Amino acid sequence: GDPAVNANGDELSGGLLIIDSAELPGVLASTVAGPLVTSLLMQADMGLSDAVYSTVTQLFSIQASGKDGKAKENLQTITYEYPISQMSQDDRDYFYRMIPMKSVVDEIGGEDNLYFFTFPLISDPFISAANLNSYIQLVKEQTGKDKVNIVTISLGGTILTAYLELYKNTNYPDINKVLNVVSCLDGTDVMGDFYMRNFNIEDEFFFQEFLPMVMTEMNGYATLGHLINVALKIFPRSVIESILTAAVDGILDTLMLNCPQFWAMIPKDRYDDVIEKYSFIKNDPEYSRLYATVEHFQQARLNLKDNLVKLNKQGALVHNVCGYNLDYSSQDYCFFAAMKSSLTTNSDAIIDIDSTSLGATYAPAGEVLSEEYIAQNNSKYISPDGSIDASTCLFPDNVWFFHGQHHEVGRNDVVIKLIAKLASNQINSTADMADKFPQFNGNRNTRNITRWYLEEADLVFAEYAEDPSLYNPEDIEELRTVYAEAEELLADTICEPTSANAMRERFEYALY
Repeated sequence: GDPAVNANGDELSGGLLIIDSAELPGVLASTVAGPLVTSLLMQADMGLSDAVYSTVTQLFSIQASGKDGKAKENLQTITYEYPISQMSQDDRDYFYRMIPMKSVVDEIGGEDNLYFFTFPLISDPFISAANLNSYIQLVKEQTGKDKVNIVTISLGGTILTAYLELYKNTNYPDINKVLNVVSCLDGTDVMGDFYMRNFNIEDEFFFQEFLPMVMTEMNGYATLGHLINVALKIFPRSVIESILTAAVDGILDTLMLNCPQFWAMIPKDRYDDVIEKYSFIKNDPEYSRLYATVEHFQQARLNLKDNLVKLNKQGALVHNVCGYNLDYSSQDYCFFAAMKSSLTTNSDAIIDIDSTSLGATYAPAGEVLSEEYIAQNNSKYISPDGSIDASTCLFPDNVWFFHGQHHEVGRNDVVIKLIAKLASNQINSTADMADKFPQFNGNRNTRNITRWYLEEADLVFAEYAEDPSLYNPEDIEELRTVYAEAEELLADTICEPTSANAMRERFEYALY
């Protein structure tokens, strides 16, 4: 009830990382500037790596956790103990911007039946799971329903994993079905690599390609990345490595090592190596609570498939929706390309396909399974591009794949429409409506069209009807044509990115 503010009066808050931007210039000037100049002159690490470590730990201090696994600051997460229909207009707009579920609403009987459960990043997934259980009881009481459908999105998969473990002796009486959408069900190698410091810092990649790629994502231009590359080459390689090590140390020590939610993102087959690397967590009594929590979650990961099968036997269908055939350098968050697994994984650019699909067999992104493998396995479950096999998934007839689809699936209207059909029981397996929603589909980005352009065009048409002098008739006719073609595109649920991109650009130009 008393939010913290920085020196500029801005509230210290955020959906993912919380950094006090008002302090950043001062921190850099007081901590980094001196050692940077000295290290340049001496061509050695003259306290620069220590300064980098101090800067990183200060920047992320708001979200630091203690050795007991609890957040050091009194971090609070906004919660909504009512359906979307009762949200303020600002909150509704925020919700639909973050999770564009408008097309789901009609299928499930209106916004009174749609609830939004939130959980903190800096926390314990089992506490979030217990809160989820309480939230489910609230929803049941408010709606008068006996069961709920759970749609997990991305990190929500870790909360589902914890929930199923916590309540496995109840036979899950509250769950009607589960829809996992690009969900982190068995971690991601992004996190496994970071904990194990498994980075690709080969000269050709890290000092030529990586920084221009990241800077292009941030501001549209690679120039700054190339300039930084030039600046870095002034330093000896040993200094660069000490700076990078210090930065990673700072992130691990402040954000990750003491936070159970980050541990929940480590794949189960990499957990033993990670916990062995940081064995002090096992051996130091001060870490006993944290160690018990991360061990408990590892057991939840190991039990996940059995728990899901048990849930399924109670009559609750489990559906998975996934993107694939991207490495970590693709589109948004391309800074993850520094993780070495980017060279070998097949993912939605954030989470590996075997995690989101519960077990798909895959070739690295851009490659195909061997001819021998394809010949020996059921072609029905092998993707058209030959890169993944769905037959090894836990529920092979209840998993849908979108080729080249980035983790930000909310941009793809077909994914949202598929969720609506699954939630409303119109589709119960990949055999249902396969002509419109095939198990293997493409990708497209229609978010601007569905979120903004159609609505803006309607406003233009209304203004023109009221006062025809406002617009050129030829421009209005062009906008009507584009509008109709956009609706035709949206009605076709077979995804193809090129036509969607062309339509988005044409619609924007027509509105302009």
